[in-house]
Amino acid sequence: MSMRAKIKAFFGPARQYVVAGASNNPSKFGFKILSWYINHDLSVIPVNPKENTILDQPVVSKIEDIISAMKFKQDLKGYSTSKVDGVSISFLTQPRITVRTLQEIATVEGFKDVVKGLWFQPGSYDEEVIKQAEKIGLYDRVIYEDECILVRGEEGLYSANL
Repeated sequence: MSMRAKIKAFFGPARQYVVAGASNNPSKFGFKILSWYINHDLSVIPVNPKENTILDQPVVSKIEDIISAMKFKQDLKGYSTSKVDGVSISFLTQPRITVRTLQEIATVEGFKDVVKGLWFQPGSYDEEVIKQAEKIGLYDRVIYEDECILVRGEEGLYSANL
């Protein structure tokens, strides 16, 4: 699948978006990308184990809690995760944390039915991250190669008719 097709598939009208590595620091991309989702009126959950709220959004500490809630059609922390068709995750974590997060995602039964897209922002991945995505069977849903949602996100929204 081409990168363009993967970017289109990342977006959907009933999708839940997640920012792994969301930040309260306006100079960090975890803040800028969370802002991008909010500014486009997309349902987005910030993930950060050290924060309670970011940009007035309730924070979830672990992605696997989100995937599990979606799998069992439950809402989580005020988010309507029971009504979505899947999750697309933007990663802004260091590569070693991205690898660990992918390993944790793979522990949730049925995760492949829930995870629709993985966008590895520049700096969040290395060869080990890509190998881990392949190992858990999600490589066909990975966007990387220095693609940034702040640059290509508009195109993805447009191509998905959002």
